[in-house]
Amino acid sequence: MSYCTECGKALKNNPDFCESCGARREVTKEESIKRVPKTPMSKKKKVSLSIAGILVVGLISTHMILSSIYDPMKNIQSMDSAITGNSEEGFLEYITFDKDSLLNRKQYFTYIKTLDWEDMREQLVSITESDLKFDAFVKDQRGHDVFKVERDSILGLYETYDIEAVPNQVFITTNMEPATFKIGDKTVSVKDSSEPVEVGKAYPGTYTVKADAANLYGEFSIEDDIEVKPTKSGDSKHSLEFNGDTFAIDTNFPEAVLFINGKSTKKSLQELEHLGPFPEDKEVTMFAELSQADGKSLKSEEITQHQGSWGSLSFVFAEDDENLSAASSTTMEEANQFVLDFRDSYEQALNTRDYSLISPYLLSGSLAEEELVEYIGDLQDKDYSYDFRDNTILNSQEAEEGTFEITTNENFIFTNHLGEQTTYDREKIYTIIKEDSSFKIKKIDIHDTERNEI
Repeated sequence: MSYCTECGKALKNNPDFCESCGARREVTKEESIKRVPKTPMSKKKKVSLSIAGILVVGLISTHMILSSIYDPMKNIQSMDSAITGNSEEGFLEYITFDKDSLLNRKQYFTYIKTLDWEDMREQLVSITESDLKFDAFVKDQRGHDVFKVERDSILGLYETYDIEAVPNQVFITTNMEPATFKIGDKTVSVKDSSEPVEVGKAYPGTYTVKADAANLYGEFSIEDDIEVKPTKSGDSKHSLEFNGDTFAIDTNFPEAVLFINGKSTKKSLQELEHLGPFPEDKEVTMFAELSQADGKSLKSEEITQHQGSWGSLSFVFAEDDENLSAASSTTMEEANQFVLDFRDSYEQALNTRDYSLISPYLLSGSLAEEELVEYIGDLQDKDYSYDFRDNTILNSQEAEEGTFEITTNENFIFTNHLGEQTTYDREKIYTIIKEDSSFKIKKIDIHDTERNEI
């Protein structure tokens, strides 16, 4: 139904004129709207869009899941809860341990609880929130390394953090060699008791050490606990000593050879700094034997380690003065002959440039050895020759027990590479020590020299 635009009356049946006022009815033409029909979407395109949507949703979900999994704060919170709840396994599952290092899990967790966990937790948080690209350490209140935090990433998107427990290097020193130490499943041998021996690595805790050793006097064994604690150097050092008494040596003839349980040790008393340690559960018999000029032997009284007095064991020879004097005189003669024999070998060594000819005469590590090694070494490319004409013993004395000073006069002719000759007349003092049944030169002092050209 329409209405008159002039008077507003309703126009029934759409007349051309208004029946009320006679005004012409206006006819409004509706614009026809042309609708373009839509092309239906293909099934393939619908499937592709659906897959793309699923993938986008999946990627977003995966990213959120991985971000949650690799969120370091989540692990730190779990560790914190484990400490609060006293859960050993709950805490240690987030820690990486070196499989070759000794570990007592229960004691290690107890050790962690003695530290300032709140401070270490804050260090962990700080490390994970920092931009550091290298490994960092979490320290205890004393500055000792407790954890090493290794940073890594997955696909360059997700930061990961591996918390590694820091072990200590264990060293053991002892008073006897050779010895064998066993700690856990590790076994080490000690060949030099003067130096610490590296046993292996261990985490803080208490470990049982078993050890065996043997010396001239018997066999020994010990079992003891060591407590490994962290240090700034990372070294945990322990001293484990075998029980047994040690004695000084009291004798009037240090060159006498020691016998133990009836068998010769092939060592003179002066070669031994002390006697012992002795096993606590075994009695050891000992005596010393001294060779005389007539081929006979003197024997000291047989004793045991229980007969020590004032920290010493005595090996005193009770023969008459004549026999003792003869033995002493024989020793001095042997010392003199030793020096003369050295001079003969020294002449050959100089002319052949062969140090090995005199090496057996020299005390290892002595000044005499050092000087003669260098001197003969310097002759290798020189055309020199030496002609020893006379070697005479001027004086002999025992400076102290087992140490002798032999004074000599030596004459020789030296010829250089030009054929020029010089005579030498020298006075020397040889300091030699008694070793077993022989001697070694410790030092050679040139006291006076007179030279003349021929």
